[in-house]
Amino acid sequence: MSLPLPARRLVQTAIGVLTTHSTNDSPVCSNVEPFAPSPLPPTIHPKTPCLVESLQLGQELEAQAGPALRRDPTPRERTEALQAHVGAHRWRLHLRGGDPGIREAHRRRGGATKAGMAGYELSDVREHKMRALDPDPRWRVRWQRRQVMQMVRGGKKLTKEQKIKLAEKDLTYQSENMETSTKKLVHLARQIAGKPIDEAITQMRYTKKKTGKMLVYYLEEARDRAIVARGMGLGKANGQTFAEPKQIQTKDGKWMEVSDPTQLYVDQAWVGKGPWRGYRIQYHARGRSSGMWHPSTHINFVLKEEKTRIRQHQERVDKQAKAKPWVHLPNRPVTSQRQHYSW
Repeated sequence: MSLPLPARRLVQTAIGVLTTHSTNDSPVCSNVEPFAPSPLPPTIHPKTPCLVESLQLGQELEAQAGPALRRDPTPRERTEALQAHVGAHRWRLHLRGGDPGIREAHRRRGGATKAGMAGYELSDVREHKMRALDPDPRWRVRWQRRQVMQMVRGGKKLTKEQKIKLAEKDLTYQSENMETSTKKLVHLARQIAGKPIDEAITQMRYTKKKTGKMLVYYLEEARDRAIVARGMGLGKANGQTFAEPKQIQTKDGKWMEVSDPTQLYVDQAWVGKGPWRGYRIQYHARGRSSGMWHPSTHINFVLKEEKTRIRQHQERVDKQAKAKPWVHLPNRPVTSQRQHYSW
């Protein structure tokens, strides 16, 4: 997960900090007296990563503007040169963080490639990522505090579902609307349900379906969001792997080996209808016609860790071990006797 920074705010900050107004009279504002702002003291340094990136972006744009900015240009020339570079930067950010269909169409028209966009990556600053994932941390802390207070005042014990929620992590993800129908997308949803996230991505990468390429993008985004926002899938980094892989049986009856209890897998996958994209008339014989609506569809994922399937497997084993042996004619008391026949 990363947050695309608004280019307009970056450049406004960069222009306000870095640019120095010329003392020459501008052809537009000839009646205005020249203004010479006082330079920043050398002891003031930017303390936030956002301002650091603003300064770097301003220096980069001013360096790319060419010799026109090095010959003491007028404020109008300086503004026009910077706005030209800002427009290109904003468009590259939109292509980088927007819909994959837009980027594909731009690439087919001969737009910027991935190698050419290397200097315009999304922000990797930790502060920006935390702001994108947790926009209001104070509200979240207050909400959690209220929930704990309600639980303590109620005096009720935690239910089984609440204990599972505290011990296991999951993530629900919904994609953008795609130009396809639920009838076509539901087959891919059934194909990836129950598979590990890496295997699901591999299946969608090599499928013959047209929407499979877009599902690769959404699966990778859901995986990254689960790792960054929920801290899932960090077993190998934290040394939480098993010394020997465990054999478990899924609810479908398939056996598999698990060596990392935090490995991500697609627990559920379902599709939903989106708004209609358009309408066209379909003509038939004998002067008749009908309307054809173009649908849009989104897909939803529920990502969980393998420790959930380990718990489900252990519960099935314990239930089977506690089950009593089946008896053909059990010796149970006779109930619901009647004095007369019921027929």
